[in-house]
Amino acid sequence: MSKQVLVSSLMMLKERARFESEMAAKGWTPVFADVDQFLSEEQCLQYAGRFDAWLAGDDRITRNVLSAFLPRLKGIAKWGTGVDSIDLAAARELQVPVLNTAGAFSEAVSEVALGYMLMLTRHLLEVDRAVRNGEWPKPCGLGLYGRVCGLIGFGAIGQGIARRAKGCGMSILAYDPPLRAKGGVKDGPLAETEFVDLNRLVAESDIVCLACNLTPENRHMIGEKQLKAMKNDAILVNVGRGPLVDETALIAALTAGEIAGAGLDVFEVEPLPAGSPLRRLPHVVLGSHNANNLHSAVEYVHSNTMNNLARILGQ
Repeated sequence: MSKQVLVSSLMMLKERARFESEMAAKGWTPVFADVDQFLSEEQCLQYAGRFDAWLAGDDRITRNVLSAFLPRLKGIAKWGTGVDSIDLAAARELQVPVLNTAGAFSEAVSEVALGYMLMLTRHLLEVDRAVRNGEWPKPCGLGLYGRVCGLIGFGAIGQGIARRAKGCGMSILAYDPPLRAKGGVKDGPLAETEFVDLNRLVAESDIVCLACNLTPENRHMIGEKQLKAMKNDAILVNVGRGPLVDETALIAALTAGEIAGAGLDVFEVEPLPAGSPLRRLPHVVLGSHNANNLHSAVEYVHSNTMNNLARILGQ
């Protein structure tokens, strides 16, 4: 009997014909979900009980969802790296394997983070907009050389950003309690990285960059207190997850000139609502949660996700 696979990853839905053919060749029957950005808990429940495996995107896979998909569901192949939308504790308890592709986007996201830093510290987007309007501005930028990059999260992405920042002549501060407890980075070009607490990082950094996962404990880790502690000419870059930053506090800080700018690939609500004040603020570069979308990285994740699916289905 053909194995039934629910496919709700936007990246694979974009190439439906390709993956429908690949799965059919393996004897699997894919069912492609109707997805805007991700499936809500309620939408997930509509598919319960019908599938042997799930090729998931950023769907809200709660304990209720997992329970409803059992006993038939043998596992979840998560497209990409982040698994914060899945109740992993419930998955372990219910013995539902969750397989992802750890570290796949370190180079892709690191490039975008550096791009935001350059755009904001050299006013590149501001100049582009002005020249298109017939102006010829000469804003004075602070740049990256000799400045301090504070990285929140020093995993694969954080270290990728650090390597690039060092190449631009920056010094690095890092906030990563688990890695700090292990002694930090002991070898290689990042061995001199100084691990500090969050208060010191936000106070001393010229660029504060979030590159960590979202957990219940670090939601809104950058809020009013941290933004007020930052330098007035510092910028904030977020290539992690939107809810790491309290957007209301960020908008207030930008409006009051308490920080100089922000580069945001991710937001608390995605897509960014039409009424968000972030759309109207100067010195803000907005992304579309697209930092990972590098062709080579995407192809690697496609391949690994299909391999993970085969492991789940015992092939």
